[in-house]
Amino acid sequence: MSKVNEILKENQLLKKELEGILELIAENEVKAKGLKIVEYAFLLSESLEDIDAKPMVYLEEIFDIDKSALFINIDAIDLGDIDEKLTHIYPVKGKTFDYFFLEKKPYLGQSTVNMISEFNIYENIGSYIIAPIILHDKILGSLNLYSKNINRYSPDYNSDFIKDLCFKIAISLRNLDFKKMLSDQSLIDDATGCYNKKAMYSFLAQFINRCKRYNQHFTFLILDLDDFKRINDRKGHLIGDKVLSRFGTDLRKSFRKSDIIGRFGGDEFYIITPETDENKIVSIVNKAEKILQDIFKDMKIRAVASISFGKTVVLNLNESSENPETVFKLADAELYKMKKERHSRR
Repeated sequence: MSKVNEILKENQLLKKELEGILELIAENEVKAKGLKIVEYAFLLSESLEDIDAKPMVYLEEIFDIDKSALFINIDAIDLGDIDEKLTHIYPVKGKTFDYFFLEKKPYLGQSTVNMISEFNIYENIGSYIIAPIILHDKILGSLNLYSKNINRYSPDYNSDFIKDLCFKIAISLRNLDFKKMLSDQSLIDDATGCYNKKAMYSFLAQFINRCKRYNQHFTFLILDLDDFKRINDRKGHLIGDKVLSRFGTDLRKSFRKSDIIGRFGGDEFYIITPETDENKIVSIVNKAEKILQDIFKDMKIRAVASISFGKTVVLNLNESSENPETVFKLADAELYKMKKERHSRR
């Protein structure tokens, strides 16, 4: 009888073990399907807003994650301005990733002692996994998962699925980067390498939005090269084109990255700058005139290097400066007035 009881006991233990295995298999199947959903959501995302609203949210819901975050290496990939309203996506400089991922592999922790401040974004951290997003041996960012449970991401946690997911995220980010590159190319003036008229309206919209949200003032300048038609008439249009090309190139090289340099069309260029002080605005125009003067000297063109300009200084938004068209019209009207005054004095 004892032998029978022993066999029955062993069968019960075996049954429990099998049930546990089946539950584990079922759970893994659910997670595998969930992972596919998250991966496809990343690959189908057409913007950072899509990534923030879909795959990052799915990741938290399907895998019961308290907080997920996607950190973007802004020195390795250009996805434009990252909206501060996004709840899962954070821009970080490249040195952060170079320092943290010396071995380029996921980092698991149960304490914030060794965590750098940029990644310490969740108040109730019990444990976490921070995995690098790598493509062609370049770190594009990291996927950070945080849990209140101190044992959730222990050192023996299997992070293989995180590595696979990070590869899909890398592909998604590369696609967004490529999409932005194509978009940027459509905003470049072929002759000068400056931004074009289409880009001007796009940048003005961005600067106006920043002024509304963060009270960041700016100035829009439109520059007109005086008497440029005479150069075309005397030297020919090929020389004229070379002057415009050189002027655009030298403008871009001579100003800061925070200054947007563009060509509106013909011999008219524009500058969007954070500067709003009158003296600094005048110095910008003088700098542009000096660039033109040096070009005339190098190309042996006998002409006075002068530039007429109009400006719109946006300090406080009102009906006259709430959209790109009105900002441009105000500067254009001032430009026209200056050109008319200069013409009448001759």
